[in-house]
Amino acid sequence: MTHWILCFFRDERGAETTELAITGLVVAGGTVAGFNELKDKLSEKVGWTVRRLNQANGD
Repeated sequence: MTHWILCFFRDERGAETTELAITGLVVAGGTVAGFNELKDKLSEKVGWTVRRLNQANGD
């Protein structure tokens, strides 16, 4: 059993795939966070613009 565990930890097959999967998850998470921030900023700008237009029209 100990031999099998040592061989398992020494075996590097699949290590690159795992590293790429983790990197992909980090990039995807960053992308989602970036888009959420962009959405929030755009909502603020649209709201500000609508308020300014309403003020200009006397509403």
